[in-house]
Amino acid sequence: MSSQSQCTRRQGMGFSFLLGAAATAGFYSLVFFTPLRDTMLYRYTTEHAVEYVIISLFCWGLMDVLLKVAAFPKECLALRHDWLPQRNGREPATNAQVLLDRIRSQPQWLQDSKIGQRLTAALGLITEKGTADDYREHLQYLADLDEEHSHSSYGLIRFVSGVSPVLGFLGTVIHFGTALSGISFDDLVERLPGVVSEMGSAFNTTTCALAAAMTMMFSLFVCERIERSIVHTIDRFIERELLNRFEIKDPSILPFLSVVQSANQEALTAIDATLKSQIEIWERTLEAVFQRFDQRQQHELQSWQSALDVLQQRHEIYDTNLAERLQKSLVMVDDKQEQHLSLIQTTVEKAVAVRDDFAGLARSLEAIARGEGKLADTQTLLSNNLRMLRETQQIDEALHGLTAAIHLMTARQSLPELRGAA
Repeated sequence: MSSQSQCTRRQGMGFSFLLGAAATAGFYSLVFFTPLRDTMLYRYTTEHAVEYVIISLFCWGLMDVLLKVAAFPKECLALRHDWLPQRNGREPATNAQVLLDRIRSQPQWLQDSKIGQRLTAALGLITEKGTADDYREHLQYLADLDEEHSHSSYGLIRFVSGVSPVLGFLGTVIHFGTALSGISFDDLVERLPGVVSEMGSAFNTTTCALAAAMTMMFSLFVCERIERSIVHTIDRFIERELLNRFEIKDPSILPFLSVVQSANQEALTAIDATLKSQIEIWERTLEAVFQRFDQRQQHELQSWQSALDVLQQRHEIYDTNLAERLQKSLVMVDDKQEQHLSLIQTTVEKAVAVRDDFAGLARSLEAIARGEGKLADTQTLLSNNLRMLRETQQIDEALHGLTAAIHLMTARQSLPELRGAA
């Protein structure tokens, strides 16, 4: 694992160097051949050879940072991958080869990830030794090795962030030396404006170097923090899944283990025989229970069939009785209807007779109405006669005569009516 990581680190550094050289060339192409030539960026990055070195180192370190950032998503996806199956207790050391074959069957990008390399190295030891002795120390060694590799992989970024301020101060000193070299006391007044201008531009190198160093330090902080979290996650996964996964056999207790294993084998054989006999007893019992269930089901089926037959017969009898009752009801309704019609006929005849009686009564009332006029004249005449009788003091005789006259007129009036009625 160590040699493979060193080779990978060398390849990554060489690739980042090529990318840094290309980025430096592209940057200065933009500065020299675009409108950026008239900006402050041109003045701060092109006035001295030291500034070219600072920019080159900065581009190299920046490409290395970008390569590391581009590798983080792959590591995060590898952490979420299902590497090992669920374990139930400790497993024999021979299962390490099965797990190692499972890891090697994964895609190449998963095997090249940090967790893939750690699992391969951790399981490779058990596969080679055939035992899990000193496994904790080996896992701790792999964790320390991975931590050291993570720290050493940022050597270029640390170098750039550390050497950039030194190069900035070196460029400033060179500017000061160039400005003050060859100046005599007599020429100081004449060359003072040029010296001041040269000394003013001397700090441009320091500014460029400090900006590059600050950028590299911040990138180092962010990337190193992310990678440490990935490494710690791998450590927790290895400790949870592999630390107590395999059996550890002590040579001093191997005889006792063989005795215990033989005793367990005998116990398992006895349990197996007992279980088989018990299963046979359960099978016979269940067969007897099922036979009883079948017999009871047949008996209940026959009972239900008999009950349904009886119910069908009762329904047929009920339907027959219902038809007879309905026929009788219809006959009775016909009789009642005929009686009702005869009663209606009789009532109509009586109504006609009553009508005739009312017609005779009307004629009688009409005759009485015609006789009422004559009775009114007679009554007036009698009133006059009564007044005259009162005047003559002969009231008694007049009353008797009047009564007789009234009876006579009533008799005469009723005689034609009686004849008409007869």
